[in-house]
Amino acid sequence: MDEPVRLDSKSGLFPQKMVEMLLLHEVMRSRRYPSPVSLLYFALRFPKNPSDQIVESAQLVVANLLQSKLREADLPGHYEGNYLVILPATDSAGAKAAAERLLADFCGTQITRSAEPFEISISVGVTSHPGGEAISVSRLLSDASTALWEAQKRGPRSLVVFGEIQGKPD
Repeated sequence: MDEPVRLDSKSGLFPQKMVEMLLLHEVMRSRRYPSPVSLLYFALRFPKNPSDQIVESAQLVVANLLQSKLREADLPGHYEGNYLVILPATDSAGAKAAAERLLADFCGTQITRSAEPFEISISVGVTSHPGGEAISVSRLLSDASTALWEAQKRGPRSLVVFGEIQGKPD
C-alpha cells in the first residue's frame, strides 16, 4: 500500500502544516467530547556540531522510532524545526510515560550509512489538557514550548512536564 501524500516523503512523518491541522481537529474534538489531549514536543541533541550526514541519519532514527514506538492513534510530525507528537485521549501520566519510553530509546550511539558513529539524545517537553471548553491550540503549543525550553536548559536526556514547572497543574 502506498504512503498517503500527506506525509513527508523523507521521514514519513506529518509536515508542520498537517500537524497544525491535526492539532486543531483534536482540540475541537476534545472541546465537543471532553477527553484529554497531550503533546510531546522534542528536539534532537548532539554533543558537538554534527555533519549534514549525521543530522540526516539522526532524523531517520527519529522517524523510525516514532513510527514503531507510538500508538496508531498518535500523530507525530515536524514542528518549528523540531518534532511534535499529538496524543489524543491521553492524560498527563500517559503522556509522561510515552515520553519516558521515547527518551530511553532515542539515546545512545547510532551509525550513519557510511558507518560513521554519532551520539544522539533528545530533550522533551510534555503538556496535557483534560479537554472541555477551556482547551486551545495556542495554549497547548505555548505550554509545550515552555516545557521543551526548560528541558533544553537542563541538558540532554531531559524531560519536563509543563504541569510540574513551579507546581502548575496541567
